[in-house]
Amino acid sequence: MPTKYKLSKVVSRDAPNFTMNPAELYQYLPENVDFKVKRIYWLTNPKGEKKSGQHAHTDEDEIFVVLKGEASIVLDEGSGKETLPLSTNDFIWVPRYVWHGFEKLSDDSIVLALSSTNYDPERKGYVEDYEKFKQLVLKA
Repeated sequence: MPTKYKLSKVVSRDAPNFTMNPAELYQYLPENVDFKVKRIYWLTNPKGEKKSGQHAHTDEDEIFVVLKGEASIVLDEGSGKETLPLSTNDFIWVPRYVWHGFEKLSDDSIVLALSSTNYDPERKGYVEDYEKFKQLVLKA
């Protein structure tokens, strides 16, 4: 059974000339999770349907932080899809074998992603077929 995702809120700290939004990873990850960042990317300038592709990973854990704007994230840990609204400073840990994808990205949205793997152009660890994902999760 996959490990549950974890949704948190990054606390803003006001300074005289700016607002800082510190995210100490140990505060936002489930206990005993050792997460090493190997890749950083971000989603900006949503177009068309304003969503990402839904998928799961067999070898990758991810953290998403909404830096600006709003979005919804679709998640399934093996018990059916659920949709969570996200807004600025929301922080969500999505481990491997959790189906996920973004919808309703606002025009001004910026979503930062931290990944535990390097980029693989062949996408070997991706599961993009939802029926195949459900079968994999039943076996896990």
